[in-house]
Amino acid sequence: MIFVDDMGWGDLSSSGAEYIDTPNIDSIGQDGLVMPQFYAGSNVCSPSRAALMTGRYAPRSGMQFVTRPHSDWGLPGEEVTIAEMLHDAGYATGMVGKWHLGHRLEFWPTEQGFDSFLGVPYSNDQEPFSLYRGTEIVQREIDQTTLEDTYATEAERFIGDHADQPFFLYYASNFPHRPLFFPPENTGRSGPAGDYGDTVETIDDSVGRILAALDAHGLRENTVVVFTSDNGPWFQGSSGPFKGHKGDTNEGGYRVPFLLRWPAGVAAGTHNDDMSMAIDLLPSFAKLAGAQVPQDRVIDGRDVTAMWTTGAPSPHELLYFINNNGLAAVRSPRFKLLLSEYYRASHIDFRRYTAPKLFDMLADPQERYDVANRYPEEYARLMALADEMSAEIGPMAVDRGGIYPDDPALPLGPVLEESR
Repeated sequence: MIFVDDMGWGDLSSSGAEYIDTPNIDSIGQDGLVMPQFYAGSNVCSPSRAALMTGRYAPRSGMQFVTRPHSDWGLPGEEVTIAEMLHDAGYATGMVGKWHLGHRLEFWPTEQGFDSFLGVPYSNDQEPFSLYRGTEIVQREIDQTTLEDTYATEAERFIGDHADQPFFLYYASNFPHRPLFFPPENTGRSGPAGDYGDTVETIDDSVGRILAALDAHGLRENTVVVFTSDNGPWFQGSSGPFKGHKGDTNEGGYRVPFLLRWPAGVAAGTHNDDMSMAIDLLPSFAKLAGAQVPQDRVIDGRDVTAMWTTGAPSPHELLYFINNNGLAAVRSPRFKLLLSEYYRASHIDFRRYTAPKLFDMLADPQERYDVANRYPEEYARLMALADEMSAEIGPMAVDRGGIYPDDPALPLGPVLEESR
């Protein structure tokens, strides 16, 4: 599972990036599957990772907001992660990269199903930013120009160590989240795409090393490789033709690349244009691994393996888009009801100031033209469903002090080594 940070739908050469060359990432889709209508579980980091790991919309685990260095909260231990589920099914589990689901020991990756961990607690613009192996700091001050190489080397080691048994490797790059870093020799590599493009091409090199390691150990045919992003691009990068970026409630905040390679199960060059979301990976991995999906809680994701292998339609009648404590949008196969628009500079709650907007996503995926008055029955249906979901998640609202509570006056919470 390759999960990059803040890469947009349009940042791959296979999806139209003009100056950025990503042959290794592109090869995953060329040798397998591309899903153009795939969505992250949220429009920002921590909620998206919680949704991925649990198969549940972020409010169900109390993870609607981004954790910060002073945060004393994280992914609750009672949640069941992909790693815990696969570990119980006999898989070796390893994580490399950015966790961002809580930096206290009780929330640490090794407490959430991972046998091994080499990585960092949160985003690379937060401090203290140290590299951990397990629960021990191995680099207190990280040279971020070498961080992607460090991660790729660890991924190669993990694959080699577990080549003779089932394994789950979660590779979560810190990039291209800003600040941007790459080896000095990659400077200028992407030309007009600048530091952002050079960073993406550095990630592509790491993906190539991971794919080569699988091939070298004879694991190509029956290993599922997934590549996607935690949300849309931040201050740089491309959302492709879609409106919005990271943190926004339009398509560009949620719609992300999704490529999958599994030669034993998915024919090369497969496309499935139906909608899916990161919450679907937990039940889908359970199906492939013969693992048990938790039965004692709501799992919002669906098994979409038939979408991958046979071109089946999406099992979702609806997808919900969460923005912090609230519901931002409801998506059906054809329409999207946008309840509120959030940009970095403003927040417009349509239900307070005007009517929510309805977009025909088949004709207008750019969300340019409101057609609510053309389809009043569909508008009313989706509004009723939105009200039901809003009532369901309303009691799950939490106060985390704001979306990005980085007031420097706030004291830093204890980092891992101080909380053990």
